[in-house]
Amino acid sequence: MISLIQQTKIEKKLLGRIRRYCSKVLQFLKISDKKVTVIFVDKDYITYLNSTYFSKDKPTNVISFPFDEEQYLGEIYISVEIAGKEANEWEVSFFFEIMYLIIHGILHLLGYDHTLSEEDEQIMTEKEIEIVEAIGLKKWKKL
Repeated sequence: MISLIQQTKIEKKLLGRIRRYCSKVLQFLKISDKKVTVIFVDKDYITYLNSTYFSKDKPTNVISFPFDEEQYLGEIYISVEIAGKEANEWEVSFFFEIMYLIIHGILHLLGYDHTLSEEDEQIMTEKEIEIVEAIGLKKWKKL
């Protein structure tokens, strides 16, 4: 189950679509009985989190906080501003970028970590691509 919290607003129609695709992700990963909270924040707040918890005084696109509970995987914070900027840079839709960051965050909650080694980065990237393809997520620029 996915809970979406908006500290920074996202279009209501887009939120419904995000919720539907998140359910697909959880079903594909066979964790649809687990709860994940996605919080949409601004660049200042994600910079605060990155500085406070990871000693990196700069913004980032996504941060995950796993929880040590059986039914609750954790929280994923996404900077809406940075996601929008990256979507433009990579010429993908805003929806695609948000979903890719959610997938990335969920994999972190499941223990994947691309920062440990090049091999771990490759494993995580391949899993992200597998999920994107399995749920039929398209990179369309305009939706």
